[in-house]
Amino acid sequence: MFNDFNNDNLDASFINEKKILASILSNGISSEKANYIVEKLYYKFYNLHNIVNASNEELLKVKGLNIKKIELLKSIPSLLECYLLSSLKVSGSHFKKKDLINYLIVKMGKLKFEAFSMVCLDVNKRFISMENIFRGTIDSATIYPRDLVEKSLSLGASYVIISHNHPSGLAKPSKEDIKITKVLYKAFLMVEVKMIDHIIVAGNNVYSFREDGMFDNMEAMNYANY
Repeated sequence: MFNDFNNDNLDASFINEKKILASILSNGISSEKANYIVEKLYYKFYNLHNIVNASNEELLKVKGLNIKKIELLKSIPSLLECYLLSSLKVSGSHFKKKDLINYLIVKMGKLKFEAFSMVCLDVNKRFISMENIFRGTIDSATIYPRDLVEKSLSLGASYVIISHNHPSGLAKPSKEDIKITKVLYKAFLMVEVKMIDHIIVAGNNVYSFREDGMFDNMEAMNYANY
């Protein structure tokens, strides 16, 4: 019974997904033709991820698709990214880390290069902004704690969440990641800005320093020094 219920939900979600995609493609054509194109797309590419990431050459082989409609398909991830960022901005005091993680996965998960960012929150942990710091290899030679601290203060942040991606697809911190996290934690602490997490994104996988207990250890060491 339980499995049947889950399958029904999955089928309903899949049907709804097709309807939405047909609606996106229906501009200038009949709904019947849009539905036909969508069925051909799913027959050829199996799922939405494959459809969006297919090459223009492959998509043009589907009868009824042209460059303008392909551009619409290709814009879906960007539209989702904008929606998720907008959700963070209007979340108010109900900011949830899982919403941030969803955004980071969409924004950073598929990048072919390393990117480093900082999320700033106010005293009530409301979203202020997400700052793209730089792109390149993450190491002590490319991270300047003072710059990050000054930026957070200029935005009035009381809390920050650091994030970067691993193009390798492995959501596991390197020794350099751990070193940088400790350096940044101490730098923010000196100006009474609390770094509450460092999140690594690798594809659809994430690693949280907070959830792995590293921040508990750093906080314990900090209290011990007082």
